[in-house]
Amino acid sequence: MESSGWSFDDDRQQHVELAGRPVRVLAYAQAAQTLEQLGVPVVGYFGSQHHADSGTAAGLDLPCVGSGDGIDLDLVKSLRPDLVVGVTYAGEVYGVTPAVADELEGLAPSVLIGIAGDRTLPAVICRFHELASALTPTDLPDSEADLTSALDALGENPSVQVVALSGGTETDAYVANPAYWPSLHLLADAGVQFTPTTTAGGWEVVTWTELAAKHPADLVLYDQRPNSLGADRLAGIPGWSEVPGVRTGKVLHWNPEPPLTFTTAAAFVTGVAEHH
Repeated sequence: MESSGWSFDDDRQQHVELAGRPVRVLAYAQAAQTLEQLGVPVVGYFGSQHHADSGTAAGLDLPCVGSGDGIDLDLVKSLRPDLVVGVTYAGEVYGVTPAVADELEGLAPSVLIGIAGDRTLPAVICRFHELASALTPTDLPDSEADLTSALDALGENPSVQVVALSGGTETDAYVANPAYWPSLHLLADAGVQFTPTTTAGGWEVVTWTELAAKHPADLVLYDQRPNSLGADRLAGIPGWSEVPGVRTGKVLHWNPEPPLTFTTAAAFVTGVAEHH
């Protein structure tokens, strides 16, 4: 029996058309986590400089073909992908160099989902729903109602100031611009008050000695990825302990690259609501 064709328009305005529905998907770690949660099998994943070369770091029990510019193309070939799914911030294949992106494109066609800019988190999640629905005939185990309920429970509390940051280096903290990151934008739209940032991009670089003065937040959302400084190194940075939220123990894990599902977003919002 001849298989029907498959097509998808990605966020580069690129039309991908194949002879049949892809069944062997290789994906960027964040996309792989998302697709797995939505019931789409993934044969392997690649990371970026933000991920250690282990499934534990990315939360995936799948073969990792490498990170950043260290992709093992022989391992990719052995997995025989018929589609590569990535994410993009500005049209690029995020997480790898252009040369590696070209190599991957030579092995299998690619689909990119845009996850930054003016797009809201629900809109990004809906794009992954569209892709997952195209890749699997089953119903998706992910309901927007869960996120709606979590947002309703959040409530506004303008007296609480929030900052989201990553422990960049021993001298500098990277403060997230909530307008840039969809999960933070979602909170801001729901009434969460973030300390003002001075960048239009993703991060404002602030020295640790200036952090408490510039971002006197009552609640800290801290980047949990492997490249962000851990608790042992933060303990030796005086400026960290001067932030009000750190002094009172109101520090929550924040993942700038979470699985893009309503279930994950609802759990994140619920965690913030419990400390807001």
